[in-house]
Amino acid sequence: MIIDGHAHSCGEFFEGQEIIAKLDELKVDKVVLFPGVKNEPGQYNYIPGLAKIFSNKDMLFSANKLIKFLAKVQQYEDLMVRNEYVYFLYLKYSDRIIQFFWADPNANNLEADLHEKHHSWGFKGVKLHQCTHSFECDSNGFNIVANFARDKKIPVLIHLRSPGDVAKFINIAVKYPAVNFIIAHLIGLELFIKHQAILDNLYFDISPAPLISSKRICLAIDKFGADKIILGSDTPFGKDNLSKNLQKVNELNVSGYERELIKGGNLQRILKL
Repeated sequence: MIIDGHAHSCGEFFEGQEIIAKLDELKVDKVVLFPGVKNEPGQYNYIPGLAKIFSNKDMLFSANKLIKFLAKVQQYEDLMVRNEYVYFLYLKYSDRIIQFFWADPNANNLEADLHEKHHSWGFKGVKLHQCTHSFECDSNGFNIVANFARDKKIPVLIHLRSPGDVAKFINIAVKYPAVNFIIAHLIGLELFIKHQAILDNLYFDISPAPLISSKRICLAIDKFGADKIILGSDTPFGKDNLSKNLQKVNELNVSGYERELIKGGNLQRILKL
C-alpha cells in the first residue's frame, strides 16, 4: 500500500475529484489529509527547490519564519470549519482519504472538541503546528492532545518551530512513550539524532520535496531505520511534490521491503489500516 502521509485540502487538493485523480495517476492508494490554509482552490506551488543547493541544511527552520509571519498577517477561516471540510471530503472518498484533526492547543474547548469530533468523525490522528498556533510543548494544551492520543491510540503529527522547541519536545516525547509522534518535514533531525537511543516513538515525514534533500532522507534512515520514515508530499505547497518524493524513495539505496515501509507500510501499521 502506498500512502501520502501529509497533504492539505486546498489548492490542487481542494476538490475531492482532483485528489483522487492525482492519487490514481501516481498509483497511490490513500492520502492523509489535513485542513488547508483556506477552503479554496488556488496555486500554492511557489516553494523554491532549495534542497538541491543546501542538501545538508535543515531548511525548515528558515521557512518557519515566513510561515509565522504569514500566520500573523493573513486571515484564515475558522480552524473547525476547515476540519469539517476535510471530514466532508473523507465522507465522499472514505476508501482513499484519511482524516487527521488539526488541533489548536490554545483553544478553550480543546479537550471536549477532541472527544466530540473523534466520536463523530473517527479521525485517525491529530496535527499540531507551532508556527500557526503558537504553543509550548510543555503547555497544558499539548498535554491534553498527548493524553488524548495515548488513550485513543492514534498518532500526533507535529510541525516544530525552532531548535529550542525541538529540545523541549524531546523531553516531552520521552514522557509519552506510548504515543507515536510524526515529526513533520524532518524538522530538527540532527538534534533528534543526538537522542535517538531514548526516542523509539518518533517517525519522520519527508515532505515537501523542494526543501528536503535525498541526503537528509538517507541520514534519517541510517540513524532511525526505514521503519521510522514516512512518505509525504505537503501538497499543494510545492510543484509535483508527491511525484517527486515517490521518485526520491524509489531511488533510495535500500531494500525493496524498506522502500515499501516508507511508501506506506509504516503508516499502515501505526494507523492500523
